[in-house]
Amino acid sequence: MEIPKLSNIRLFRKQIGWTQKQLADAVNVGQSYIAKIEAGKQDPSYSVLSRIFEVIREEMQRQEKSPIIVKSVATPWENLRYVSPKDTLGDVKSIIGDVDQIPVIEKPRRCVGSISSRLLIRLLSNNTPESTQVKDFMEPPLPTFSETTSIKQIRDVLRYIDAALIVDKDQICGIVTRSDVF
Repeated sequence: MEIPKLSNIRLFRKQIGWTQKQLADAVNVGQSYIAKIEAGKQDPSYSVLSRIFEVIREEMQRQEKSPIIVKSVATPWENLRYVSPKDTLGDVKSIIGDVDQIPVIEKPRRCVGSISSRLLIRLLSNNTPESTQVKDFMEPPLPTFSETTSIKQIRDVLRYIDAALIVDKDQICGIVTRSDVF
């Protein structure tokens, strides 16, 4: 029987949609201990390691019976970074920060496009004026999914794209990215 690699702990934890704190609580260790293990800075004892993988396996089995929905891991509307079609390249530059993609949203919470960090870098390196409006360079809208979609279904889609929007009654209520589910 093959022993799972320490480097897989983060991957498995993300697959079940748990934070480091949730895993730490389930294993009865501190969150910082889990963080150190995931970063490769701490070698856990055999008993802790076996408990980590046992807890993860049990949660995966539980989720197969009743899947976790994407709403539980999505960034909620209140924390969503977005721009409007009338905003400028300069606005995008100041808002995008460390995210890979942001939606372009019109009222009432309707996605009309998106902007990736790759596009932003290309525009800036081509000396595109920062006064250029978003509507003149935005990419197609992000796909949308119901807030009750399972994490497994979203994960299959996010293998190919950076992000997807979460909707409830045709209103955007959040965003989910690769890092949220992997």
